Amino acid sequence: MSSLMSTVRDNVIGGDAAGRDVVKTYHAAREPTAMAKLVEQYLAETLADQTLSAWTEKLEHFFSNQTNSDVRGLEAKLTASGREDLLKGALLKKQSAYKAILRQQGSKSAQTIYTFLMAEIVVNFEQTVLPLVQDGASRATIDTAMLEKVIAPALNMLESNPLNLDKMDIQGLVYFLAGNCYIRWDAC
Repeated sequence: MSSLMSTVRDNVIGGDAAGRDVVKTYHAAREPTAMAKLVEQYLAETLADQTLSAWTEKLEHFFSNQTNSDVRGLEAKLTASGREDLLKGALLKKQSAYKAILRQQGSKSAQTIYTFLMAEIVVNFEQTVLPLVQDGASRATIDTAMLEKVIAPALNMLESNPLNLDKMDIQGLVYFLAGNCYIRWDAC
């Protein structure tokens, strides 16, 4: 087995020098998104076990039903829209969502994540589904729009998803918001 050896003398190299190929890899830094920052903050809070004594103001907004004149509860809204078949599961998912939010009462970043999610759900509902409801669209059309325009985008905005939420959890938030006067499936 022979080896090759080279000697280089009295040379000035102004760049890369190699015996063969030079491979360079560049990684451009990307500005973290708002959700990525919240995730990082949430993980730091979890490690530090910080506690809060009150809800953040924006999250508290979603617990009140004073923002809308339609003060019917979830049961009445599902019944009025011909969705009685969803009632039992909807009530369980709504309760589950409420408990999940309560479990995060001590984390400001988790509360902010829930606030972002609920704001996303409400705005997407108002802009894409409510017009269908007002126009008398079929249940299938409205349910498809809820999935594609409300639930999926909310789940997608979670990025690394530190709270481990899934579509059923997001649907629970939808039912929670319906119970607090933000969402309805019938034209009033």
